[in-house]
Amino acid sequence: YRIHIHASYNNTIISLTNSRKDVLINSSGGLVGFKKAQRGGYEAAHQAAIDLVKKVKEKGIKIKNVEVLIKGFGPGRDAAFKAIASSENPWTIKRITDSTPLPFGGCRPRKARRL
Repeated sequence: YRIHIHASYNNTIISLTNSRKDVLINSSGGLVGFKKAQRGGYEAAHQAAIDLVKKVKEKGIKIKNVEVLIKGFGPGRDAAFKAIASSENPWTIKRITDSTPLPFGGCRPRKARRL
């Protein structure tokens, strides 16, 4: 199984997928109950990860090993990982991968704004 953490500045989305990348369960800061700017925060990501673990237990999915794929620079990035890697969780984390896209080269940026 794989856990995908997409941490943007506006929201943190956490998805549990199988080896074929079919989404089984997902959770986010907005689904947990946070509104507007709070969705992207540390606490919202922590609550979303706890909610994902709770949904897995409710569905009865037996998980032993997990790969964690992290994408983005949002503040919920570390919070979600810490909640998944906590001692209360029986899952063994086999691999942690950071798949944040970084530009190299690319198009010329816009001219600097001067006020």
